[in-house]
Amino acid sequence: MPKHRSYTLGGCLLVVALAGCGARTGLLVDASALDAVDAPDASLPDAPDATLPDAPDVTDVTDVTDVTDVPDAPDVPPPDVCVTRRYPLAAQPSEALFLLDRSPSMNQFIEGTTQRRQALVAALRGALPAFASSIAMGSMHFPSGSLSCDVRLPLAVPLAVGTAATIVARYDADGVTSGTPTTAAVDLAHDLLLARPGTNVSRSIVLATDGAPGCNAALDPRTCTCGSTAAPTCTARNCIDDVRTLAAITRARDAGIAVYVIGIDDPAQPALIDTLNRMAVAGGRARPEAAGLPRYYSVRRTADLTEALDTVRRSLSACVLRYGGPAADAARIAVVVAGVDRPRDPSRTNGWEWNNDERTEVALYGDACAAAGPDVSTSAEVRCDAVAPP
Repeated sequence: MPKHRSYTLGGCLLVVALAGCGARTGLLVDASALDAVDAPDASLPDAPDATLPDAPDVTDVTDVTDVTDVPDAPDVPPPDVCVTRRYPLAAQPSEALFLLDRSPSMNQFIEGTTQRRQALVAALRGALPAFASSIAMGSMHFPSGSLSCDVRLPLAVPLAVGTAATIVARYDADGVTSGTPTTAAVDLAHDLLLARPGTNVSRSIVLATDGAPGCNAALDPRTCTCGSTAAPTCTARNCIDDVRTLAAITRARDAGIAVYVIGIDDPAQPALIDTLNRMAVAGGRARPEAAGLPRYYSVRRTADLTEALDTVRRSLSACVLRYGGPAADAARIAVVVAGVDRPRDPSRTNGWEWNNDERTEVALYGDACAAAGPDVSTSAEVRCDAVAPP
């Protein structure tokens, strides 16, 4: 083929190609001639909006309640293990105030030719020196002076160590006077001992009398029990003043002051013996109960009075004891005297009881007191089976 014809054909092809390309490239080519008949746009029906039901509002969530702090668990107490422990009971320093009867009946005789007053003097002289250096002693005479039923201070002998001889000499010199004011004497001794200085001291009253308590002007001699058989007629002063005297002794005992009763008695006066027995029990230092024997220290012979005072001497130093164990153990102790368990006795008759609110003193009574002594083992044992009432 000749060359000029090939060029013409190639140019045509180029024109066609460029026309087709212009529809696709955006070149300014009129494409209307190339469009086919306009076809309507294909359309689809409008689809309804998809509707969803309203979701219910979400309920507000309640705030979480604050959780209470868990309390700290208490420490678990250790098991209550009771271990037997023993604490010795030591004798306390002692003070004893002797109340000595100077009523007229002290001039009467005891089974022979010895006057009661002289028998008491002899017994005091024999018994007191044995503990004169270890127990502070003093004395009060009742009546105190020459007046009937008179009781007053100062004491016949002030409380001090080493006064044994002075107590005997003063009583021997004073002689007798009128009336037996026992109630007034006990009350005054009680007040005086309570006012004494010092702690952890055993304080006691030793009441030595042969006659019934009297000197109560309020009693009616027509209806009372008369304490004197010597007087031709009974007077108010001679009526047995048992109610007031027992009350005074009980007050002293409740205050921690024991009252020992030494009765220089008369078997022909049963009313007096009954009163002395009740006085001894009220004082908290009665003799152990035994058939046919009085609760007071009965004295009709000089030897008996000496023995009675010696018993008092031993019990003064052996029957009020110091407990030195822990206060926490005090509610469950057993008191052992001479190897024998002694019962706790709140009536203060036969056994032991605390002698003060602090539970630092133990007082022995009855058989427990009789068994005690300077050379006798006495202890407080903490034991599980010894729980005592409060």
